Amino acid sequence: MNLRTSRFATTVLTCSVLGALGACSANSSSDKPSTPATPSTQQQVTTTAQNFMHAWMAVEPMDGKTMCALQTKAARPNFDEDGGTLAGCIAQHKRDSTADTTGGASRAPLSISLSNVQDVAASQTHPAGKGVLATMHRAGEKPFRYALRVVKDGNQWHIEQRNDVGSRYRHTADPVAAVLAERE
Repeated sequence: MNLRTSRFATTVLTCSVLGALGACSANSSSDKPSTPATPSTQQQVTTTAQNFMHAWMAVEPMDGKTMCALQTKAARPNFDEDGGTLAGCIAQHKRDSTADTTGGASRAPLSISLSNVQDVAASQTHPAGKGVLATMHRAGEKPFRYALRVVKDGNQWHIEQRNDVGSRYRHTADPVAAVLAERE
């Protein structure tokens, strides 16, 4: 290979590499708007459960407005009276929290952990959805657990059912499906 052929081959190779790099960068540029990653179903379900349990158990008085917004209409305490309206639900929770305060006593912060997210079948009174185990604990107290049924309601996940796990399932690692099926 003579010097002239060698320069020509080098030039062709250089142009090829630069052309490929230019094409790659053109394809990787934001010609198309990037779509943000959406949270997974499990993340959405656990966020709903976390926010609901916090509004219910971690603050005093309970945050009825947040609780009502996170519940299905059928799960709201005023469903039999007015069909589960948001205003009626908030008023009911306000009455409940007024009657259920500790009189200003200071309580240790509540830790809430969520686990055992799983599919739960429909029952006679509740639609199919996701089950979640919420375990709460305050310093100086025994932990307690609730099984929650979270269902898709439009584009959002809402609490449909909440049951105290109780002592019957104290030693059961995953009582969610059993508790939700047992207690209508």
